[in-house]
Amino acid sequence: MKKTFLGTFLLTAFLLTFTQQSCCKKAETFEAGDKTFLLNGEPFVIKAAEIHYPRIPKEYWEQRILSCKALGMNTICLYVFWNAHEPVEGQFDFSGNKDVAAFCRLAQKHGMYIIVRPGPYVCAEWEMGGLPWWLLKKEDIWNSY
Repeated sequence: MKKTFLGTFLLTAFLLTFTQQSCCKKAETFEAGDKTFLLNGEPFVIKAAEIHYPRIPKEYWEQRILSCKALGMNTICLYVFWNAHEPVEGQFDFSGNKDVAAFCRLAQKHGMYIIVRPGPYVCAEWEMGGLPWWLLKKEDIWNSY
């Protein structure tokens, strides 16, 4: 099950990367330079804000992204909450305000970069730290993970 979630997440991340590369005129490079990050070979400072997309109604996402941009941010950090996306073992939900791909595309539309932190444990004062409740029903949980 952990592998299933991770596989689904990696597929989503791949699709986001593919979508960004296919819609943009030029692929960007990002690397660690000497005492700085480099974006397309130029020094780049990450100015990041944290947004928990599942906590915000989808209708307000754009306003929150634009507010971050107005504050001078160029990057949005986000957690992917496992328990929000797999509330029942094997049943995934990426709809409504859980649509992480739509959130990332909206941020990209406004020239923002994304740092994704998939967990599985995310804390963020979120129920069970983002771990799904159904893990507690697994007798061998300590031996499986």
